[in-house]
Amino acid sequence: MSTNYIEELNESQREAVIYNDGPSLVIAGAGSGKTRVLTYKIAYLLENGYAPWNILALTFTNKAAREMKERIARTVSEKRAHALFMGTFHSVFSRILRVEANHIGFSPQFTIYDTADSKSLLHSIIKEMGLDEKVYKPNVVQSRISNAKNHLVLPSAYAADKEIYEADCRAKVSAVRDIYRKYWERCRQADAMDFDDLLFYTFILFRDFPEVLNRYKEQFRYVLVDEYQDTNYAQHCIISQLAKEHLHICVVGDDAQSIYSFRGADINNILRFGEVYPNTRTFKLEQNYRSTKNIVQAANSLIKKNQRQFYKEVFSEKDLGEPITLFQAYSDVEEGEIVVNKIAELHRKEDCTYTDFAVLYRTNAQSRVFEEALRKRNIPYKIYGGLSFYQRKEIKDVIAYFRLVVNPNDEEALKRIINYPVRGIGDTTMTKIVIAAGNNNVSLWKVLCEPLAYELSISKGVYGKVQEFHQLIESFITDVRQKNAYEIGVDIVRRSGIMNDVCQDNAPDSVSRKENVEELLNGIHDFCSMRQEEEDNPDISLSAFLSEVSLLTDQDTDKAGDSERVSLMTIHSAKGLEFRNVFIVGMEEGLFPSFMVSESMQGLEEERRLFYVAITRA
Repeated sequence: MSTNYIEELNESQREAVIYNDGPSLVIAGAGSGKTRVLTYKIAYLLENGYAPWNILALTFTNKAAREMKERIARTVSEKRAHALFMGTFHSVFSRILRVEANHIGFSPQFTIYDTADSKSLLHSIIKEMGLDEKVYKPNVVQSRISNAKNHLVLPSAYAADKEIYEADCRAKVSAVRDIYRKYWERCRQADAMDFDDLLFYTFILFRDFPEVLNRYKEQFRYVLVDEYQDTNYAQHCIISQLAKEHLHICVVGDDAQSIYSFRGADINNILRFGEVYPNTRTFKLEQNYRSTKNIVQAANSLIKKNQRQFYKEVFSEKDLGEPITLFQAYSDVEEGEIVVNKIAELHRKEDCTYTDFAVLYRTNAQSRVFEEALRKRNIPYKIYGGLSFYQRKEIKDVIAYFRLVVNPNDEEALKRIINYPVRGIGDTTMTKIVIAAGNNNVSLWKVLCEPLAYELSISKGVYGKVQEFHQLIESFITDVRQKNAYEIGVDIVRRSGIMNDVCQDNAPDSVSRKENVEELLNGIHDFCSMRQEEEDNPDISLSAFLSEVSLLTDQDTDKAGDSERVSLMTIHSAKGLEFRNVFIVGMEEGLFPSFMVSESMQGLEEERRLFYVAITRA
């Protein structure tokens, strides 16, 4: 195998790729070829004695993992690329948890709750506890529980955690502790985990079962992590569990692009990496291949004002480029008109398409004036972070059927589809089922299996409908053992009545709803075909398909560049993207920098990093 690819790298990149004498930290400035370095580092390891299954590579999006795998396949070989243990933190750890589920009291078919499922369950718990929903809003409670899990705090230890519990008390939401305990119990009863649990239970698994940890430490002889500045405490701890002894670890990131503290990301993970892993070799990638000199100099002068950082001097060998333009508007409406007029002018005068333009803002609410101005000029646009394919109602309905068939204890799935399509099982009946389950400490499905045993007081007519629904799902549960994901998927969509429902619907969007369901089935067919092509013993079960789609991120489902449209997005959504022309709007005190965070030094430094990310998209 040739190592010609090494010759494509600059000196700093080359040193980072070939270093293999202990822990390494690669500080990769914006546009400095970070993905290339990570890709070639893996290729270099494969060429120098590491088997693909001995390499663990962790990313933050499936898209990033997929692109890296494709590059490695072109550099080394498809077979070795596909054998790599590479993916997002959540996808890799969910694979491990399904194999080791019995150790932590779950089945290998456990359901993964998305944000909506989690909020729905929290809403039910808050209601059952008789708490004021104006005070205990599900999204606020969810955020506080997520913070506890990301800091590896169990429900039993919640009140003892001074920082977390006292913050609740100051906010007058001290009952979050009790909600968390009930939520934890209900998830376990439903054989379900949320996204945070995938990290938390992996940490618990490795902590409580040393023989399991030793097995994975033996397997993962080299650990690589992308975007290390975005890791939270739980991710940092799991990586340490796996790599602290053998010290064969390489992390890549840019502290200047650490902008996700609101999601639990901790910049100290990258700043203090050398303290956790002594004798770390640090490499700085300082050449920006994307931006002009003017843009790089502006970004440098901004980020130099931050105190907590790795100092680096990013440079560009491109031309000086156009000067950065600053304009002032007297209102947000005028700002929208100025930006859109400039887009129309550049589109007309220069050799560029609408996809070359991006409007970046601090908060989603700012998009309205730009949307209106673009519509007035008949300029096509796309808002990123809109409703993704798998969040559409008809898709969530079908997926809920799939989830219930794979895991009958999935209460959120059952509640969603027990009366869809409409079959005469109303809210009153559902409430009675929930009460019967709660009184007997069993799952909702158990009550449906034996309604008389649990004294379900419903009319004879409703009883018949409940039995019909139960028998329908039972028949799918029997079939799912013999059929692949596509075969059972088609069967469920047809026999449940979903396809008939979306076809007969007279609503204006009924055609697109039908097309969406058909597209889902096409996606399942592609999933089965791709796995059969890539793997010797492919798992093409419905459970395997659900595992894959439950872990998709917004970036994975957004089809960037699918038509000529101006991109509107928050700066957080723009991270990792690049555009020929960038407009950064709403640069005013209180909005950007945000009044919510700019009063503290840490908050102000993160706002600078956010502005740095925005500038370097061009």
